[in-house]
Amino acid sequence: MAGFSSLGEFKQALTRDYNRINSSIFASGVVTLKIDVQDDRINMLAIHKRQSVLDTLSRENAHIADLADLYLIKAFKKEMKQVLVQQYGLEIVAIFKDYDAVAQLSSTVILLKKEGQTQSDY
Repeated sequence: MAGFSSLGEFKQALTRDYNRINSSIFASGVVTLKIDVQDDRINMLAIHKRQSVLDTLSRENAHIADLADLYLIKAFKKEMKQVLVQQYGLEIVAIFKDYDAVAQLSSTVILLKKEGQTQSDY
C-alpha cells in the first residue's frame, strides 16, 4: 500500500481510522478488529459493544432498530470511503458492511479497483 512502509503499518492506520469513525458515529470504539488484505479486497471483522439505546430500541420496536442500524451503517460506509479515498489514495469499487446485533459482530468488505479492471472483472 502506497505511503506505508509495511502491511502492518497500513493495517494499524486502518484500525485507528476504523475506531475513530466508529467512535464518532456510535460513541465507542470496537472491542477487537481483525483486518485481512487480499489482492483487491480489505476484509474487516469487528466485535462491537452494542449501545444500550439500540438494545432498548430493539426490545421496543425491532423494525425501527433495524432501520437505525441500516442508516448508521450507511453513515459509517460513507465516512470510511471518504477517508480511504482522500487519505489513503485508494480507488473504491464498493464497501459492503453488515452487523449482527445478537453476536455483536460486524463484517466490512472493501472492494478496491485495480488498474485495468472493469466492472465485468469482479
